[in-house]
Amino acid sequence: MECPSCGKQLKLESMDGLAVERCETCAGMWLSVADFGHLIRKADLNSGSAKPLSHAIQVNCPKCQRPLVPFNYAYDSGVFINRCHECDGVWLLAGQLERIASHRVGSPAAQRLGQALGEEIRAENRWRGARMWLRSRVLSASVAVVYLLTAVLTGGLQSLLQAALFLVWPLACIWFPDGMGNLVGVSFGYGRPVVTQQTPGDFVAVGGWILLLSPMVVLAFFL
Repeated sequence: MECPSCGKQLKLESMDGLAVERCETCAGMWLSVADFGHLIRKADLNSGSAKPLSHAIQVNCPKCQRPLVPFNYAYDSGVFINRCHECDGVWLLAGQLERIASHRVGSPAAQRLGQALGEEIRAENRWRGARMWLRSRVLSASVAVVYLLTAVLTGGLQSLLQAALFLVWPLACIWFPDGMGNLVGVSFGYGRPVVTQQTPGDFVAVGGWILLLSPMVVLAFFL
């Protein structure tokens, strides 16, 4: 990856046992949000070699190239760091890590806000785990296999083909939710409404699971 600040190549390094991408030219650093929380608790307050900027800058994410979102750490620290919500990463300029660590030690209010940030990070980690299951190809494929085996055992080849056709849409929504959500200007059947705007991928995946599990729900209802 290239440095968002100076365009030089980032170098993978280990910092307190955590993997970070560092720029040897400007000393900027790219790391995950979770690792950022660990590092600010361990940072050496006197190791900063450069004075960090006291205002926000606009740079792009080194991974997805989307604009990073600047925010004032702890709301009143004066340290503006940049975050990518898509890649769940943070870009730190030289000296910002030490400045943040110093602010956390020197301000009880900032410590409470830091704890709140930690809670937010843990909540995001839980949500990422939920999204992983929501978009799980292995889990959805296992359900699909159950349907196909049931169709073969109960109705033969014709039932198998019908089950396979039924599974196309729910599996597409679960396996490719972002791509399906970007479909605009299409209609899923003659006379049906046309999709006029993009749909969030998570919503598409939820819809795929509802469609995939609906036969089980109907069967359980009548049993």
